[in-house]
Amino acid sequence: MPDSTIPSNAHRPRPLIHGGAALVGIVLSLATLPLHLVLDTRQSVDISAVVVAVIGAIYVGFALQRGSIKQIVVGSIVAACFAGVALAGLWWNPWIIPAGYVAHGLWDAVHHWRSHDLVEIPHWYPPFCAAFDWLYAIGLSIIWLTVAPV
Repeated sequence: MPDSTIPSNAHRPRPLIHGGAALVGIVLSLATLPLHLVLDTRQSVDISAVVVAVIGAIYVGFALQRGSIKQIVVGSIVAACFAGVALAGLWWNPWIIPAGYVAHGLWDAVHHWRSHDLVEIPHWYPPFCAAFDWLYAIGLSIIWLTVAPV
């Protein structure tokens, strides 16, 4: 019997692992990390910086497609922050880049759990992206510590 104290349309937190979405993110992360084993250190840092900037901008696309002006502004500010993370990783310390992937995974989680306040996105996207981001940050850190020191 449903709880009558909670309206049927109330937002309920969803688990971050949604079906196979997180698994697909893990598989794609594992499939792309070996690229860093064949690149030199500079190339690895450069590609990682570009990708963290691009994934930071993806939510702007969702906002432009479905969002309000406020949601577009929020998405654009967040995208600018991730572009800043990429530049900081290139200009000052490459270790900022894996931290950026972790931060993006946290942004995915916030979007997933608080999506009623933010732009509407496909329900599978945050679990997919968070799984990719967090595993990529770990894998990239391991590679940079062992195989291609930065």
